[in-house]
Amino acid sequence: MASDHGSHRSDSTSGSAILAAFIPTFVAAVIYVSIFAAIRNSYRKIYAPRTFLGTVEAKDRTPAERASGSHWFHGFRTLSDKFVLQHNSLDAYLYLRYLRSIIWICFIGCCLTWPILFPINAKGGGRASQLDKISLSNVVKKDYLWAHVSIAWVFFLGIIVYLARERLRLIGIRQAYFVNDEYASRLSARTVLWLNAPREACQPEKMKDYFGNDAEKLWAARDLGDLNGLVAQRNGMAYALERAEMDLIITGAKLQKAQGPATINGQTEAQQTVPAAKRPTKREPPVVGKKFDILDKTRDRITKLNNTIETHRAAPSRNVPDQSAVFVSFNSQPAAHRAYQQISFQSRLPMEDRFLAPRPKEVLWENIAMPVKERLSKASIALVFVVVFTIFFSIPTGIIGTISNAKYLADRISWLSWINNLPPWLLGLLTGLLPPFLVSWLVSYVPKLFRHIAKLSGEPTTSQAELKAQAWYFAFQVVQIFLVTTFSSGAAAVATQIAKDPKSAPSLLAESLPKASNFYLTYFILQGLTKSSDDLLNYSDLFTYLFYEKFWNKTPREHFDTHADMKGTPWASWFPKFTNLFVIAIVYACIAPLVLGFATVGISILYLSYRYNLLYVCQTKVDTKGEAYKRALQQVPTGIYLAELCLIGLMGAQKAPVQATSMTVLLILTAIINLILDRMLKPLEVYLGVDIWQEQEVPLLAEEDGIDPNDESALHGASHARRLGLKKLPDPAPRILSDFFDSIIAQSRNQAKNWLSDPSVARGEDAEPLKAEDLEKAYLAPALTSGMPKLWIPSDKAGTARQEAELNAAAGMPTTTEGAEIDEEGKLHWDHDFEHVPIWKKAQNV
Repeated sequence: MASDHGSHRSDSTSGSAILAAFIPTFVAAVIYVSIFAAIRNSYRKIYAPRTFLGTVEAKDRTPAERASGSHWFHGFRTLSDKFVLQHNSLDAYLYLRYLRSIIWICFIGCCLTWPILFPINAKGGGRASQLDKISLSNVVKKDYLWAHVSIAWVFFLGIIVYLARERLRLIGIRQAYFVNDEYASRLSARTVLWLNAPREACQPEKMKDYFGNDAEKLWAARDLGDLNGLVAQRNGMAYALERAEMDLIITGAKLQKAQGPATINGQTEAQQTVPAAKRPTKREPPVVGKKFDILDKTRDRITKLNNTIETHRAAPSRNVPDQSAVFVSFNSQPAAHRAYQQISFQSRLPMEDRFLAPRPKEVLWENIAMPVKERLSKASIALVFVVVFTIFFSIPTGIIGTISNAKYLADRISWLSWINNLPPWLLGLLTGLLPPFLVSWLVSYVPKLFRHIAKLSGEPTTSQAELKAQAWYFAFQVVQIFLVTTFSSGAAAVATQIAKDPKSAPSLLAESLPKASNFYLTYFILQGLTKSSDDLLNYSDLFTYLFYEKFWNKTPREHFDTHADMKGTPWASWFPKFTNLFVIAIVYACIAPLVLGFATVGISILYLSYRYNLLYVCQTKVDTKGEAYKRALQQVPTGIYLAELCLIGLMGAQKAPVQATSMTVLLILTAIINLILDRMLKPLEVYLGVDIWQEQEVPLLAEEDGIDPNDESALHGASHARRLGLKKLPDPAPRILSDFFDSIIAQSRNQAKNWLSDPSVARGEDAEPLKAEDLEKAYLAPALTSGMPKLWIPSDKAGTARQEAELNAAAGMPTTTEGAEIDEEGKLHWDHDFEHVPIWKKAQNV
């Protein structure tokens, strides 16, 4: 059996397979980047919308000194990541911060592991060859394993310390963001959402009884019934009417050109330019039904729908149900935060029942008034679906993982022998490039599915749905991209030998598990080069934009919507992807240290592409206020646990019980430290208490804690001890720990405050306070308040548009012809200046 081990070592994935994966991906990346550089300035709508587009406020636009040549690269190189914090969002800045953290930890890991483990692995006494020679699979001398144990203790505990410090720094950054004037001026900053509140608590006259004297305004969620569907149907018909009127106007313009320059005046003459035979018509049912005029019929249907909507809004069934959701705004941020911390109606439920600072545009209105039982059942069904989906997804992922060992399988399984007849370059692509490419492509659609399921599961806001999808997708990534792929890549190579001699399983897996790292070497290459260049070129968005502009869009509204739309920031797919890459790098840090190097380079390249996109392209559409980054940091220890478990198993398989015991101690110690940190930091991370707010409560707690109310230092320490859950520790531990934690938080908070209040940063005009009518409906479902959308059609010389606008207005449908016109050729021209677009409104500071 031993000779058989050595015989297949020459077939192990080697530098040639890595090169076979690197060359085509590098060539493709160069081509993509070259095309991007060539067309970037010609398609600024796709590649630099943050420099000019009206969707982005003027004060938040990325500077663009010149749009020609490569001048933009100077700005990209000189702008700091702080610019993203000041002009994009807190989440966007923290995402870049996360990528930088991963890069630095992987780089430090290289500096720590390579000088020590490479030579030890190479002289480990095994007969491995090529890249396997510098991995743990080449170590058979038990004493050499102490080097791996020592490195593991230093590296893994170092990561834990870094994570603890970063979580403390994050608390300070989020506190600074919360008290920043621009954020604090929002109505949402001092508003709290409670789910499943009793009906009495949702009554305005009972507001102060339930929420205190600081409560200012209350909005209760009502039963919407079928209102959402009716409003969506009404709006869809309105936009269909716009398209039909567009056809009529174009027809009128072309007929006028054909008839000559005769002037047309009045409604009767305008009707004559478009005879009844040429007006837009439709059959119902299709093909065999009777023809009818689309314009008249649609106007009639919209009028009836408007009446139906108003009747449904006034119906008694729109009252507040027994248990509903309620939004309450307070007279200050501190009051809102205290109420969020202290008031709960469903504290015993295994789910969150209150949410701080929800913005109206992110509320999922169909979910917030959901009864408790329905919310719990939907959440449970969604979780079961995700678990089952993740398990069964293992089948295609496992098959893909075995491809990386196709050469070895071909030598052992007769019906796969044809693989040996493939040219070396093709075999290299098959085993080196194809598996990671297929895995990357296959899983790219999963976050969209999880995000949809999260919204169906009863989450009250898009940000909460995004965070749930983030948790699910991370678990999916770990199971599929790490566990299943690692097992199928490493175990498949020796599956036949285990079948012949089951007793050899531990030693064979100990030798072959590190081989799976070769899959991730090519995976990091593929992610670093192909994904980053693909994100830069973004050809899918470019082709979609060109298709809609050239072939699909017809009305001014459709052209404007396409022009104004910007690429978003899908945190539920971005964060888990890199957390999992980080997990992979941590797991293989001591098993195959070369992975750390590839991770450093690959993620560094990806960081540059994401940095470009957040500076020039992307708009934050889902704001988690730093929560997504916090969850990512909490997920990183998964990699440490897996790494320690793998090392325990590998050392046990190598019959090194003392080293395995040492790793077991490290595993237990890591779990205890992480558990204590989670418990201590949870109050600060959840409630984000800021010192200036907490000081108001300290005297009230002094007597309860047995502290002299006149001893300010003791009061301050006791306040932190209470918030950190340290009261049970013996003195002076609570005081020392709270002071230490507070020093890190305060330093980070002050630094972030300076960034956010930098006098050199351009500031916009102060937001105007909400008008009384806007305040009344700020947190009411749009289905209850939204009016008929204003129709936008282009003006024309034939007068057809003016006639249609008058007919629409008579039917209760406001219509404008400003900012767009149809020329004599029937072509549309519209004003791209957002200030002149009649259907565009500046976002309210809510």
